[in-house]
Amino acid sequence: MFGLGKKSSFKEGDYVFVATGSNESTKITVGVVEIPGERRIKIAGLYIKPTGLIEKIRTGRGGSRWMEVLKAPHPDNLIHILLDKVDSGDFHDYVDINDSAVKIGPKRYTEIDNWLRQGFPELFSAILSPTDQRREEAKKVFMERMNNMQDPELKQTVYAIARQLKIF
Repeated sequence: MFGLGKKSSFKEGDYVFVATGSNESTKITVGVVEIPGERRIKIAGLYIKPTGLIEKIRTGRGGSRWMEVLKAPHPDNLIHILLDKVDSGDFHDYVDINDSAVKIGPKRYTEIDNWLRQGFPELFSAILSPTDQRREEAKKVFMERMNNMQDPELKQTVYAIARQLKIF
């Protein structure tokens, strides 16, 4: 869904996905390069900290796939992070370029941005939790937000994920 990034040198205006840290300190940054450099780039965009996934693994509820995703986040497995609670916000700072830094398209960035701003990680987390008391309310809010989406491709993606997860 959010994948197919390509690694290469970065220039001003490129959209990038950069994962830093590992395990409990994992942080993902997506955005547009404002100031390119050889080892560091300045990014304007979003940060994502996979708090739900970290908690799953900490409490022993996460399997090997979840640990793999947390250890090596990539645009191709980002959806696994975005189906659970995340801490996210605006990001305007420098990041060190590492092996996980890849280019993504502007459309992918917009999808990730919309996904987060619509609150889908929190909604999916509540809906998929068998013990969450807000489950039915979250389903209602989810359907309302999905039906009111303006971007037809993102709406189709959210619908496909919801069907695959048997939300409706």
